[in-house]
Amino acid sequence: MVETVGVPVEWRECIHPRRGGVAGPAVVLDEDAARRAREWERAARPIVDEMLEHEDTDPELGEAVRAWLDGEPDPVGAAAVAAVAVKYLQGVEGAAILDAWVLDHGLAFAACAVTEASSIALGPAPRRVAPGPGGVIRIAAYAGPGPKGWRGEIRRMNSYDHVRVDQWIAADTVAKRLRALLAAAPEGDYRDAVARLSARRGDALRRCTVSYLIPTETAWMDESLDDPSGARVLDHEHVVCSLSTAAHVGRIGWIPPTPAILGTLLDGLGADALPLLERALRYPYTNADETRPVVRRALLEVADERLFPILLDDMGEKGGPAALQEAAERHPLIALRALAPPADNGTTRGLRAAGLLRSLLYARPELAEALPSGAVEAFLPRPAVPDCDDLPEALAGRPARSAKVDWADPALLPRILTRDGDRALPANATRCLLHLLAKKAPEVAAVRDFCDRHSLAEFSWALFQRWYSLGAPTRHNWALAQLGLIGDDTTVRRLSPLVKHWPGEGSAGRAIAALDVLATIGSDVALTHLFELTRRGKYKGLKARAVQKIDEIAAARGITPEDLADRAVPDFGLDAQGTLVLDYGPRRFTVTFDQELSPLVVEPNGKVRKSAPKPGPKDDPALAPAAHALFTGLKKDLRTIAEQEIKRFELAMIKRRSWTPDDFHALFVTHPLLGHIVRRLVWITDGGVSFRVAEDHSYADVDDDLFIPAPDARVGIAHPILLDDALGAWTELFADYEISQPFEQLGRPVHRLTDDERAAHRLARVEGLVLSYGRARGHSQGRWESVDADGDFTGGWLARRDPAGLYVVAGLSPGLHHYMYGEGEDQEISTLWAGPAPAYSPKDSVPLGEVDPVTMSEAVHDLVRSAH
Repeated sequence: MVETVGVPVEWRECIHPRRGGVAGPAVVLDEDAARRAREWERAARPIVDEMLEHEDTDPELGEAVRAWLDGEPDPVGAAAVAAVAVKYLQGVEGAAILDAWVLDHGLAFAACAVTEASSIALGPAPRRVAPGPGGVIRIAAYAGPGPKGWRGEIRRMNSYDHVRVDQWIAADTVAKRLRALLAAAPEGDYRDAVARLSARRGDALRRCTVSYLIPTETAWMDESLDDPSGARVLDHEHVVCSLSTAAHVGRIGWIPPTPAILGTLLDGLGADALPLLERALRYPYTNADETRPVVRRALLEVADERLFPILLDDMGEKGGPAALQEAAERHPLIALRALAPPADNGTTRGLRAAGLLRSLLYARPELAEALPSGAVEAFLPRPAVPDCDDLPEALAGRPARSAKVDWADPALLPRILTRDGDRALPANATRCLLHLLAKKAPEVAAVRDFCDRHSLAEFSWALFQRWYSLGAPTRHNWALAQLGLIGDDTTVRRLSPLVKHWPGEGSAGRAIAALDVLATIGSDVALTHLFELTRRGKYKGLKARAVQKIDEIAAARGITPEDLADRAVPDFGLDAQGTLVLDYGPRRFTVTFDQELSPLVVEPNGKVRKSAPKPGPKDDPALAPAAHALFTGLKKDLRTIAEQEIKRFELAMIKRRSWTPDDFHALFVTHPLLGHIVRRLVWITDGGVSFRVAEDHSYADVDDDLFIPAPDARVGIAHPILLDDALGAWTELFADYEISQPFEQLGRPVHRLTDDERAAHRLARVEGLVLSYGRARGHSQGRWESVDADGDFTGGWLARRDPAGLYVVAGLSPGLHHYMYGEGEDQEISTLWAGPAPAYSPKDSVPLGEVDPVTMSEAVHDLVRSAH
């Protein structure tokens, strides 16, 4: 048996006791009840004699009954006579019969008799009955006393027996009483019972009973679980209380969540009961508010690391946060070991773990000594610094107590340093700040100016973690909003993954509120993450709100969302050459980037590696960890930004976006990060002159001569269809210079219209192409659209707009279905035409040559590439 865990004291009176486990209430045999049982047996003898004479009575059973009636201690006979008394006499008590057996013949005999009784039936044996007309099954039933022999025979149960719900041995007063007697019996008596019962496990019914009475014999339970038909006499509750090993647990589904069952499982299985308890906790009970607290009460008794993931996942339920807090207080070391790995890993579970972990370590920092060095360093209190005594007015005074902020105990949160870093806010000043944050008071701005921004942001995030570990109560939602008031770019990086998870966890409102946080922080990093949500958000509602938020920010600045995206790309502290130096003290490394903006680390000897080396013993103990952390943060940010910016540049080429030479130079050429992309592309002016950007930020044409755009020119990314005869020269030049492009530009397929096609109103070469449903549906949600003037989905066509406002329209047959996702009918391109607005058939069409050549080339390319 697995080592037992604690069982709540108040449950010990009702558990199913087992030998070697928690002692249940003492069972006292009742002499008076035993005398009544003997009288019931004498009263039942005439009925027994009649049934013995029945021609279908089992001869072996008949012989055992006669032996018992003749005074021989035969358990089978005793069981059969008791079954007759219980069924045909009034007021018979099973517990009295059990006590008589124990007093008269010993505990082992009683155990054998109860086991035999579990497979004995009285009356005619049921047989499979075929339904009659209309599927009706006719059965006969006795309404009262009948002629001699009407009671039928004494027999063993068969597979067609339907056990009565009042089967007497299944009652707690018999089976559970007997199990308690066996659990408390002297060792010799117990071993005698085990030996004698071993020989009486003749069928599934008896095996099930024996497994319940003697749960210490785990192999017996293995056999019982192999044939679950034996559970027709004892209840499912008895089967569950027979479990003794982890292997047994995997073969049981549902368990009744009662103190008796849960206490028995804890007693018999110890920590191996956790899978069953977890299932019980998550089961969709109709009375969950009553059952879940009982299951949590059992879980709290298990000192095992596996407990904490279960409780972390239960945080969203009523009572879940309190249970997790109590578990951590009961088992702090186990909590640390379980919570440290997932803490703050970008998931909601990690956020909960981090808040609880920090609270534990701030209250008892010595606990960290039991873990490997550095495992929880980020959650430990910082070294003490003196209190600041020269506080701004907003933080002076003694704040009143308030339930709105009292849960945020400053003692459990990082201290906030002043701007010079040599002083910290006293506890009362921190409480004042909490009140300001809860009210979103304007005085918070003065606090930001007074305090060290990094420590302020760390305090802000720890406050948010604590709120989340307490179940994120909605009455304290200010704990999320305050991230926007005193958070920084690190806050953005931590919050963004959570924003993506929350809608799928039923917290769409919280995700939308987090968008306000990102907008309030408003840094380039924050805006970049907002833009990412507009492009790659999984949930439409969240994407729509992110787009709305971007539009609001752009409107407030008097620019378009596209212009905002140009201006919102972080430079990450890169120098003018677009590099970053990692200073380890004795060692220095240079960070540069490849064509996909993946960071590369260049060693002093010129060797290139994909990641920064870990600090070594000879490196500066302060500089090296900071430099390594800087690179790690940069790499995380670039996962978000790199693909996003490369796709944005490609879309700018397709949509023919252009900039003034000054904006082009300021926003892209000299940008430390985007410059790496800019130098790998060919650019073109609205006058048709193409050029590239050199390493020194100068411009060179296809002949590598210096080029300076006119002040009133417009500069854009050159689509290959615009390069005409220069395309080959540019391709050769880039190959000579070994310039790898971030996306397909010079090698991009080009589809030019012939003179006849330019004059035509339909493009015959694509009509008749067939697209799979998935590809057509994907186009409708990408660079094409399939909505009418009111914004409603149509599905009858795909359209894309050129810079002048004309639409290229591809008619679909049979058309996309509004509610269908995944597999659907193939779509044939019925027509391809151009006009001022999309429609189901050509309307006010114009010659195709009037369409922007880039738009037309891309449209044809998409359709040809997607066709079967």
